[in-house]
Amino acid sequence: MSATSNLAFALLGLLHERPRSGYDLRKLFASTPMAHYSSSPGAIYPALRRLEREGLITGSVDRSQSLRPKKTFRPTAKGIRQLKRWTSQPVRREDVVFHLDELVLRFSLMAGLQTAAQTRRFLEGFVREVEAYVLELRRQEKALPADAPLHGRLALQCGIESYRAHARWARRALRGFNERKERQ
Repeated sequence: MSATSNLAFALLGLLHERPRSGYDLRKLFASTPMAHYSSSPGAIYPALRRLEREGLITGSVDRSQSLRPKKTFRPTAKGIRQLKRWTSQPVRREDVVFHLDELVLRFSLMAGLQTAAQTRRFLEGFVREVEAYVLELRRQEKALPADAPLHGRLALQCGIESYRAHARWARRALRGFNERKERQ
């Protein structure tokens, strides 16, 4: 995808789950934790048109259900390959530092695209990189001068706690995948 945004990948991933209309996608963005993506028609519909132009989704119009025809989109084979490639990328330190929300989005869209082993590798990489970054932040915290502004120190502690929470979540998710593997 050329200059693909997280919104485009979110749309592609949601369409991979099941075919949806632009209106369905807007409602989903407005009513779920994905609400930080704009549910505005000015964001959704241009992104869908771009994905369609790039051959990553295809749309079909259903005129039988209502007075207003509804265009439903689904990913193409090319779109699914692109989505698989994106979700299979390894977790890198810069992703943890600058694109944590993208990592969580990639994880959320892995079902049906990546194997359980690939998902476990992703989670292992996530834990490893987040924990390494927490150590780095803790070193920075210890290196702060005694007269460092309290607000800055507290903000750094907030960041450390946030990353620790992400690492705890990923370890729990990994345990869940490992327990599931043992039951099979």
